[in-house]
Amino acid sequence: MATCQKHSRVKKARVLLASFLASLCVLTNAPSAFAYVATEDASGFVSIDFCADQYLLGLAERSDIQAVSYEATGPQSYFADRALGIKTVKGLTEEILLMHPSLVLRTWRGGPRAKDIMDRAGVVSFKPPYALDIAANIQSFEVVGAQIGKAAAAKAYVQTRLAKLADLRTLPRSNLKAVYMTPSGFTAGTGTFVDEIIKLAGFETIAKEADIHYWAPLPLEKMVLSPPDFVIATFFGDPDVLVSHWSSSRHGIYKRLMGDLPVIHVPSRYLSCSGLFAVEAAEFIRSEAKKLGLLGSRGNEK
Repeated sequence: MATCQKHSRVKKARVLLASFLASLCVLTNAPSAFAYVATEDASGFVSIDFCADQYLLGLAERSDIQAVSYEATGPQSYFADRALGIKTVKGLTEEILLMHPSLVLRTWRGGPRAKDIMDRAGVVSFKPPYALDIAANIQSFEVVGAQIGKAAAAKAYVQTRLAKLADLRTLPRSNLKAVYMTPSGFTAGTGTFVDEIIKLAGFETIAKEADIHYWAPLPLEKMVLSPPDFVIATFFGDPDVLVSHWSSSRHGIYKRLMGDLPVIHVPSRYLSCSGLFAVEAAEFIRSEAKKLGLLGSRGNEK
């Protein structure tokens, strides 16, 4: 028993040394001779942020997932229920090297040198390509599927959602205008995935008329002069969202909009990872809009 514990301590020390030396090599641009240490007993897939988690949880077998990020069971994780019981990580490079994963998947966490350090320590990492539109976001599942040996499952997943995307674009649209509101007081303007998703759901937005581009504070004066027909809100129920005392969301006009207009609260898991779950988000908005009587009226459709 003592021998096994000693071996474990020695092995951990070797990996920590490898991590330090790999980091040093990155800084000095020197070759590393310690790559073999981190690849011993490689075991499974690890994702280190909640957007990367969605690929593994959506495609990989549970037995192949060594760990997911600590946010994987949170409200911003679409597949949160599938993450229950799986080991979690904070995403620190040293932590990952100690685990000897066969693949590390990341989208935004890890820092600028993370890949270089993992490369030099012999740990394979992959970052899905940035997607410029909804279809490309959906197709990124195929790219990841090829990396983790789930090409067939990923292709089926993508085909199903692309078919739904095409169907959504043929459904009747409404003349009603939505405003997107967040606890921070910011809204989604033209050029954002959220604006595109609301239009995919069959509605207009206030963004173009109010001259809002990308992410910007909601112009409250314009909302008074040309009020929207209803509100789409997200992140208001998330426990980790803090609102500044200076946020415009504390303004009386902001509160009045949410108090006087119909509000669709979209769970953050649909919108947290750009357009990754755009189809599901648009379907949710349409479903809730029907319940509120915002769809189906002849005067509102076009």
